[in-house]
Amino acid sequence: MASGLIGLGRMAEPGDLLGHIRLALGRSGPLAGQRVVVTAGGTQEPLDPVRYIGNRSSGKQGFALAQAALDRGASVTLVAGATASLPTPIGAARADVMTAAQMQDAVLKACRNSDALLMAAAVADFRPAQAAEHKIKKTADSGAPEITLERTADILTAVHAARNEMPSLRAVVGFAAETQDLLSNARSKLDAKGLDFIVANDVSAPDAGFGVDTNRVTLLDRDGRAETLPLMSKAAVAEAVMDRVALLLASSGQPGP
Repeated sequence: MASGLIGLGRMAEPGDLLGHIRLALGRSGPLAGQRVVVTAGGTQEPLDPVRYIGNRSSGKQGFALAQAALDRGASVTLVAGATASLPTPIGAARADVMTAAQMQDAVLKACRNSDALLMAAAVADFRPAQAAEHKIKKTADSGAPEITLERTADILTAVHAARNEMPSLRAVVGFAAETQDLLSNARSKLDAKGLDFIVANDVSAPDAGFGVDTNRVTLLDRDGRAETLPLMSKAAVAEAVMDRVALLLASSGQPGP
């Protein structure tokens, strides 16, 4: 070694080396100096100590967005839901959460000093109104339990309501995972939650839903424009989305500190 020390050594994993190389190469990118929050994966809402209500989101699209932001020089906070078991992109600060309420707390905290939020997580819309203290047992003479549900925290609505208190937050991007009426449902979400643009995809498609490495999305903005991207890898989708975020931040005229 250069210092003259001699001893057994081990090369870092190739994936880690590549992550550090990408981090170094992206330092002067178009998002240099910007702080980006990305959410990924699904939440789990406890039914009892061993069961939960959740979904099949893998977090792959959100993690790809975090990597694309790092490649462009951003400082990235990745808020990962309980279903996201992927390795953290080198350079990202990661906060692991389980429930929608925990994700909301983490997002609101991170957004106070951030420039952009990309809400790619598949947050559960409902949770049990009362989680059982002990495991719900099945007995020979018991029927199926009745479970009362209630709405979970609506994170983007909370961000929209608090946005005046977040002067640095200049780009908020939502995701709409739909199985029907894709564009109309996505447009409604865009308008109701004050988003700058939204990424809509049909998760019922076998090559663009949960767990796969490809996606087919449409980007809709406030001005009514829609750009449909062809089937591509989730990494390529992330590149397209982050390019648009970089343009939004550049046009805002308020560079990060």
